[in-house]
Amino acid sequence: MVIRILRDIDDLKSGEDFKIALMDLYNSGEKEIVIDFGDIRMINSHGIGKILMFYRRFKAIGGKIYVASLNDSIRDIFESLMLNNLIPEIENF
Repeated sequence: MVIRILRDIDDLKSGEDFKIALMDLYNSGEKEIVIDFGDIRMINSHGIGKILMFYRRFKAIGGKIYVASLNDSIRDIFESLMLNNLIPEIENF
């Protein structure tokens, strides 16, 4: 399942919307999701926290989360937080 992010996740509202979308996928029984960041420029702690929360949830049920279409700024954030060691990036998505 692919979840395509359509706007920056940089405030409480966008973070909660992102959480709801991830929760819907989790509750529907999805085991593997790809988060497509191709349409956004920025993510901050409101989004990173949700990714980590659901990484743990999916991992606990044997699921996986992947990311795709990271721009340089978002890739730098993932690398500086070492998220790239937990959540693989799908290249050429």
